[in-house]
Amino acid sequence: MKPWMVSLAFWLFGSVAVIAAEAPRIDSKLSDTEAVPGQSISLFVTILVPTWMTQPADFPEFDQPNLSVTLPSRSSQAVSQVIDGTTWSGVTREYLIIPLAPGTYHLPAAQIKLAYKNPDGGEDLQTTLELAPPPITVSAPQGAEGLNPFIAARDLTLTQEIEGEPEKLRAGDAFSRTVTATIDGSTVMFIPQLLNSRSPDGLAAYPDTHKAEDKTDPRTDATTGTRTERVTYVAESGVRGTLPAVTLRWYDLDDGTIKTSSVDAVEVHARGPGPLAGTSLWEKLLMLIAAIALLWLVWQWAVPKFHTLKQQRELQANRSGKIAWQNLQKACAERDYQSLLLALAGFKVYRPSAANALQPALLVLGASQYGATSTGANTGCSTDSAWQQLAQAIETLQPSTAQQKAFPLPPLNP
Repeated sequence: MKPWMVSLAFWLFGSVAVIAAEAPRIDSKLSDTEAVPGQSISLFVTILVPTWMTQPADFPEFDQPNLSVTLPSRSSQAVSQVIDGTTWSGVTREYLIIPLAPGTYHLPAAQIKLAYKNPDGGEDLQTTLELAPPPITVSAPQGAEGLNPFIAARDLTLTQEIEGEPEKLRAGDAFSRTVTATIDGSTVMFIPQLLNSRSPDGLAAYPDTHKAEDKTDPRTDATTGTRTERVTYVAESGVRGTLPAVTLRWYDLDDGTIKTSSVDAVEVHARGPGPLAGTSLWEKLLMLIAAIALLWLVWQWAVPKFHTLKQQRELQANRSGKIAWQNLQKACAERDYQSLLLALAGFKVYRPSAANALQPALLVLGASQYGATSTGANTGCSTDSAWQQLAQAIETLQPSTAQQKAFPLPPLNP
């Protein structure tokens, strides 16, 4: 090989080496390559040039299902690094990634256009760098596989606010229930629906549009999310029931345990509408006047009529001998001999022939009452038998309906 050709080869090789050494560099790394759902991971992308950038780097935006990718405050920062004795400058971009479900995630590759100062003093140089982020492996921690939905956070609280008196309602009254979930160290997208429109019979539910928001503290880059739901309830009739408690089970990223946050159930009592609900004042006044007039008619006509009918029935019962027969039956049931004789005398006034039919039984009873017997036991047996015979005889003398009607009453107005 000729000497000039060897010199040319060494010059070309040295030029390529210098160009390669002075080419911009890109590096990407994750703060963690393995995580659980809800745990935040930072992706750092660093670009260095041998001089300085003349235009901001065109960083990509990532959009991946089941991944929340955001930019924290001060996401881009200038950096410098000494390489082979030369100070290089550049920029670092941080992406905050929160996986929402288990799985292996590959952020899409991207191209970053770059413009930087030419080290030789010529026109600015432009190039395109290839970005290929490393994969992220996300799995549910041991012992938390049964969480559904899976919620992971550093802290999760539930608060409840009641406006109104749900236990002292009338038909038409309303109250509202507001439940707020606050999650720290994760995104509010993990929080499921807290309240629904189901309610006890007679209670109508009117939900408002929920409010959800994530905030990042610029001093610490800590993420806090809140989800607020509000439902207004209106009592349409009588109600006695309960709005259920709200409970969330979640995985604590700090100590690796399952915890529970909840708010209490709400008891609801409402009285139904009154009988005059929906009527105007004039209608109520007219009904009051009508009620007073009705009471006056009852007092003037119905009450005297009732007393008259009662007296007629008592008079008819006396004329038919029914009351006298009842007195006779009562004295016999009580085994009161003296009262029995008095009742029999009254019964003879109305039915003499029927009263005479009782004489045989009375003779037997009188003999058992006043006759001489050999033993007290025989006296007791004879007395019981005599009273039973008399009761049977009195039962056959009960006035029939036809007999009661045989004594017509005089007209009320003769």
